[in-house]
Amino acid sequence: MTDKVFQWWTGKLKERETMRAFFSKTWTILGNRIAVMFPDRVRDLYYAAGRLAGLQAQTEYFKIGKQKPPGDFKGIIEFIKMALENLIVPFGDIKISKLYKLWLDEEAIIDIADNPYAAGLESTEPSCYFLKGFIEAVLEYLTDWNRIVYEKLTVEETQCMSMGANMCQFQIKLTYPSRGTG
Repeated sequence: MTDKVFQWWTGKLKERETMRAFFSKTWTILGNRIAVMFPDRVRDLYYAAGRLAGLQAQTEYFKIGKQKPPGDFKGIIEFIKMALENLIVPFGDIKISKLYKLWLDEEAIIDIADNPYAAGLESTEPSCYFLKGFIEAVLEYLTDWNRIVYEKLTVEETQCMSMGANMCQFQIKLTYPSRGTG
């Protein structure tokens, strides 16, 4: 299985791409070992590790770095993109492909092309549990920090390279409570 990771990167191995391939292969080897030790817990372990990474990234950036946290959904999504680019997936190509507000919803879609967390894997379901946990933890922390009242917050990986897609895609939705008409 790990040889497939390097085959996936064949023809793309320039300086930066070599680091992507190395990261991808290392991540896959680590995942395979975790799967052998804890076959029923892989998803939960990766998700929990992603949440921990999200909380730690915020601590470093906002408390130690003395940065002001973003105060609205758009700012939070832009912070998530920046954190993913610089801390979590520095070898991927990350874009905010949609960012909009409807009546009671705000929604964003983040695309990650060349995602080393999913490169070379084969799965019947999205497999980027670590990234999902990271994104959720950042969203929950920053909405709580800003006292943003919401009814529902969801993060769903709608496309994954491990399923044959050309990128991993995360749909993020924040639903606000109805104000009522009465």
